[in-house]
Amino acid sequence: MALTGLHVVCGYAGSQSQRWASQALLGKIAWSEAPATGVTSTNVAPASSDVAGDPIFRVNAAADSWVSIGKTPDATAGKRFLVRSGGDYDVYAEPGDKFQWIAA
Repeated sequence: MALTGLHVVCGYAGSQSQRWASQALLGKIAWSEAPATGVTSTNVAPASSDVAGDPIFRVNAAADSWVSIGKTPDATAGKRFLVRSGGDYDVYAEPGDKFQWIAA
């Protein structure tokens, strides 16, 4: 099935073991979600961890999209960035951050 809308995966940067010797971009997965346009995610970025690392959002969009990340994200009028369709975008998040998007 083709991707429609936008999908976000939240996980930790890096691998869980031997972090000093590896370069994994996305390690332990905390959750994934495909929120509707203009709707804030129901999940939040987890706490940072000495074992798991810092939380990141990995975003993949079916079409160019404006994305906002924060405690109260606003992809329409708040701080936002453009995600081009067809690629994965990794963005560090603060613990407790949520996610929102709208079509560009």
